[in-house]
Amino acid sequence: MIEHSAQMYQHVVLGLPAKLSNGLLFFLDLEWNHFLFNTLYLTFLIIIFARLKPWLTTGLSEKEMLPILFTTGLFIQSYHVLEHTYRMYEFLTIGCTPCSGILGRFFDMVHFHFFLNLAAYPLIAALFVKAGGLRQLLNPSPTDETHEAPWHKLVKSPAPVLGIVLVYGLYTGYSVEAYLLGTTVFTAIGVALFLSIFEGDLIRNIMDAIVVAFLAVMCITSYFSALAIVLVSLFSARVLQRSRAPALNYIAFSFAAILTLSMPSLVASRWGNYNLYTFFTLLLFLGLSINALSKTTDIVLAYITTWITLFIPFELARLAVAPGEALLLLPSHALKVFTNPILILIAFFIVPLQNTFPPKRWRIVYPIGCVTISFLLSYIIPIDVAAFSGIALANIAYIVVDWALHRG
Repeated sequence: MIEHSAQMYQHVVLGLPAKLSNGLLFFLDLEWNHFLFNTLYLTFLIIIFARLKPWLTTGLSEKEMLPILFTTGLFIQSYHVLEHTYRMYEFLTIGCTPCSGILGRFFDMVHFHFFLNLAAYPLIAALFVKAGGLRQLLNPSPTDETHEAPWHKLVKSPAPVLGIVLVYGLYTGYSVEAYLLGTTVFTAIGVALFLSIFEGDLIRNIMDAIVVAFLAVMCITSYFSALAIVLVSLFSARVLQRSRAPALNYIAFSFAAILTLSMPSLVASRWGNYNLYTFFTLLLFLGLSINALSKTTDIVLAYITTWITLFIPFELARLAVAPGEALLLLPSHALKVFTNPILILIAFFIVPLQNTFPPKRWRIVYPIGCVTISFLLSYIIPIDVAAFSGIALANIAYIVVDWALHRG
């Protein structure tokens, strides 16, 4: 609604033609932007529709009218998505931008889509406010977690550290496309707001979403793969998550799933980016600092040490390096590990995800297991896919073993 209001302002007040009235997100592709957003929005509405079961209402009381109003808004939004689906067909076949759609050819396109949104939005917003969704967003149910001050949640989250690393990386040559960064973060925050209606603290959900978005854009160069990682990660964090530890490492799970499905070339990960030494110096310093605060430094060091112990000798053996020369090359190859962006991001921000690893004496075994599984998988799949898959499989194995022990 905000985007269409901005388009109306550009078109009516500023006098721009419809072709140049591209809203706030003018830097994005108009057709893809509106098609993806409206399709995701409709998907969320269908989920709510299935849970609401408005077909069970029979009267016209206030309580029963709200689901009817929501259903009306759902049908209007469904037609809106149909319009954008046809516009995508026009865009892909004849290359128009903006495209007219089904009824857009008979009306001013900006006015038509603004009033189409205006017809659907208040009906759905009324149900949201009346059902207490706004109150839940602003004042979530009291838990130990929500009693924390907002600044405390901000400090505990890796999001600020990753933001600093990302900004400094842009300055030192670790480039991330503005299009990829903007759309991924925008989508992640939108999904977090939606999930906060049903479960969890708003600030925590937004921080988690930003962490996933930053990791996705720093590891992946594909727009669709980055968005898929965000969506799978945030939904698996809520749908597949358990009420107690051990928890699912939803970040590793989503990366492993999307990289496996799009293997070998669609993801285009940054695994081979090396030699940005000042960038990785900052990454190491900030990574160690946040792990020290969360008391997970031992897990990080165990992961990196095991990786060096298993992968470096294997790499030197594959290159047919003589034993004496291998001893000389081992330190330099080990240091090169610290300039691998994805591996360091994995070690500092994904492996030590809270509540995903065993406590006490088994906690060091967990990162060793992650690397060992990754090492074995690297014989049959690319090493970046193996790195994420090793963590996901080790985490799932830990959850299964813990469940079996508690059940027994």
